[in-house]
Amino acid sequence: MGRGLLRGCLLLCLTVLFVLAEFGLQGRASAADDDCASGELKGAKATTSVRLKHDGEDFTKADTRLVVEVPKSWSLAPDLLLNGDTEGYRAAMRCVLRYPDDPYPYRDTEWRPWPPKVTVQNKSITVEHRAVTNVDATGDRDFGPWRISIGKRLWTLTLLRPPALDKAWWQEITVDLGGRAARTVSPTPTKGSVTRLTWTRAKAGDSPPDVRIQIQPPATKALAAQWNDSPWYLVSSATLLSYDLVLFPALLLLVRRLRRSPVSLSPTPAEEATRRNLLVWACVMFAAVLAFEVDDQAPRFLGDHGLFPWWPDHRVAVHLVISTLGGGALVLFGRPGRAAGTAAALAVAYIGVVASAPEWSALPPGFWLSTEHAGDIDHFRMTWGFLRFALACGCLVLVWMVGLAASVARLRRAVDVQTPGAVPRGVFPHRVLVACAAVAAVLPAMSVWASENLWQQRSWLSIGDSDEGYVRWHVAELLNDLAWFPSDWPDWIHYWTWWLSLIGALVAVLWARAQAPGAPPVNPGATDLLVINMLFVMEIAPTPGWVAGFPMWLVSVPPIALALYLLLALGRSRSVLSRELLPGTPRRGPLHSMIRESHRRWLIDSARTYRDLHAQLRRLDQGQQDGKRAELEDQLDQLHRWTPPGATAPYVDARLPDSVDSVELALAWGPRATWWRNACRAALFSSLIALPATAVGLWANQIRGPLWSDKFNQRFGFADLLTQVIGSQASWAAAGFVLGALWRLLPGRRGPTKALGLSLVYAAPVAQHWIITRAFDQFFGNWALDVALTLLILTVTGVVMDIDTFRQEGHYWPTKAALLLSVYQLRTASVQVAFFVAQLVALVSIWQQLKGNDPMVLIQPNTPGESSGGSPEGAP
Repeated sequence: MGRGLLRGCLLLCLTVLFVLAEFGLQGRASAADDDCASGELKGAKATTSVRLKHDGEDFTKADTRLVVEVPKSWSLAPDLLLNGDTEGYRAAMRCVLRYPDDPYPYRDTEWRPWPPKVTVQNKSITVEHRAVTNVDATGDRDFGPWRISIGKRLWTLTLLRPPALDKAWWQEITVDLGGRAARTVSPTPTKGSVTRLTWTRAKAGDSPPDVRIQIQPPATKALAAQWNDSPWYLVSSATLLSYDLVLFPALLLLVRRLRRSPVSLSPTPAEEATRRNLLVWACVMFAAVLAFEVDDQAPRFLGDHGLFPWWPDHRVAVHLVISTLGGGALVLFGRPGRAAGTAAALAVAYIGVVASAPEWSALPPGFWLSTEHAGDIDHFRMTWGFLRFALACGCLVLVWMVGLAASVARLRRAVDVQTPGAVPRGVFPHRVLVACAAVAAVLPAMSVWASENLWQQRSWLSIGDSDEGYVRWHVAELLNDLAWFPSDWPDWIHYWTWWLSLIGALVAVLWARAQAPGAPPVNPGATDLLVINMLFVMEIAPTPGWVAGFPMWLVSVPPIALALYLLLALGRSRSVLSRELLPGTPRRGPLHSMIRESHRRWLIDSARTYRDLHAQLRRLDQGQQDGKRAELEDQLDQLHRWTPPGATAPYVDARLPDSVDSVELALAWGPRATWWRNACRAALFSSLIALPATAVGLWANQIRGPLWSDKFNQRFGFADLLTQVIGSQASWAAAGFVLGALWRLLPGRRGPTKALGLSLVYAAPVAQHWIITRAFDQFFGNWALDVALTLLILTVTGVVMDIDTFRQEGHYWPTKAALLLSVYQLRTASVQVAFFVAQLVALVSIWQQLKGNDPMVLIQPNTPGESSGGSPEGAP
């Protein structure tokens, strides 16, 4: 009995010792596995805030700020002060910002305005981290320590605390819901209001709250987040195409009108060639727009219904082929020289080899790399497969650049065609071919560079290049991102190709008609006016129209067309040259039907005499010399008669309209002989005047605030800067062209008044967009600045046109400003005051437009199934 009891006690002691030893080993193992030394972070302090902004945005904007104060005694605290590319820094930041047990964190749903700010105090080190996201898609979006889950109508905001800070003192958590009350809140806030909630902990050791809030966003913002879902992406694509589906038939009708209404009885070869170019170009570009919009959405839609199962594995090859066909169509249209054609043919051949047999270029069969196949990645790295695919992308760019340059050259050559038939093949200078090759080399390289920057932005807390798995993941992601180049390139370039080249095609048509025998010199004919209207509506006037993330460009066309029609209708009755001679003159007609360029000398001399007589009258106002005044008035009365050289009965000595004087008649005629030359002159002036405005627009739309740093992450970010400059200059030059072409038809007595009318037409769709944005609380953007700059450019162009009209008097005046004062018959003081007031108004308007309005940076996550990778699940 005693031995059994002793034996039992001994067994019980051994069991207790074993259990205690096991718990001790587990505790030591757990402490060893805790790379963050979380026990040392009990004295850390943390605060976080998140703010949702719905109003005045296209998409709901979420901005979060996390401030963590860790004690210097924390073993990883010194690593927070290291360089951002060191593993020590990344490991420490993973502890205070992320999940430390994940060595491959990846965030494609947040944007960081700057790296975490680290400051050192006496006993602690503070880390401040800010992250921003735009809710533009459904699903979960992680940003900072928060997650927002986007449903169809309800959104859920959840605080995801870093595990290493679970025992830290979370002093304050603040949530600003953007003026909307929550549907559910857990737990109950400590203080705040229905739209701004705050949780506080009075002392350390209290358990931090697990904040979870459900909200119902504005209907427009909820709708904007769903356009990428199936099948709604088809609606978005159809709306984008609706603009082209309406304007393409309009172009066909215009071509038909041009064929039926030549300038003379038989069209000239130049008229036929430019009209044919416009028709072919419109068809080519419409087919390209249709193909590039459908090439992604149609296979995706069919894949959602079980069709096209091969699409995900072959989409890169298909995009290569479709994009190459688009560039090849431009080459065939442009018909470049032998050297350029050979270069384009060789580029197409190489692309065909890569697309049909990627394994010959050491590329994976579907052009996608997966970290699950480490051998494929190692083989790809050893055989320079990345360089070979980049070369295929460069060949694609080369084909497009050669086709674009050749197409523009063909549009220009068509104006000089002298014999019927096709436009002859032109000379393609070797320097242009070299420039095309340089662009083809630079753009893919910059795309790779942007992919690398974007990778660093998203995986900045990953373990780093010291880990072989990370290196393979990095290589796979770079190729997978570059694999989207064949799809992104035509989507980006075809807009600029269509826009700039269509301007050239329409201007070439007007040029050919203007130099045809029998072309009306004073005003454009009815058909020419239709082309000018089409040019303004399609290529010059703005087309804002994004509402709730939905493209509605087509709604901008009716206000532009209506405003332009009303302006020209007003001009037909109120313009200077539309006035008729006073009653009593047989067969009265508008002045533009009688005035000719041969009358210019008479116009200028009469205007100068008129100004001199009025100056003498002003000087006589104080002397009250009635006899002299009557003599001057009699001379003014003689100037008010129609007495140009060569005038015949019954118009000789007919009186001009009471509201038209000699100066206004000369200003209405313009600086050049024909409407075409007036248009070219105004285009030259406006393009030069617009240079400072282009710089301002470039800063406001491409560089201001976070936009500049975002350029480093965009595939065509820096190319956008160049296209922005070219596009702005082309747009304002075309606006000046229309101003000059309609110079004799627009209402107004002086250039600034004519410019004001055209500027109001330009502002019509912007005004409509402003009403829509105010109604739906949408983002208005920099349209006010754009309208202000356009008004300024056209106004100054109108002033310069007026000065150029009296250029023959330039040697009589010390400055152009003095000549302008004499022409406008204004005193210096009044002009200075008006100019000063205009400056103040412009400065205040621009300041109010730009101050405090950070431009939106769109964070668009990769769509599942179409992603180039980069998700944590894809990490090794």
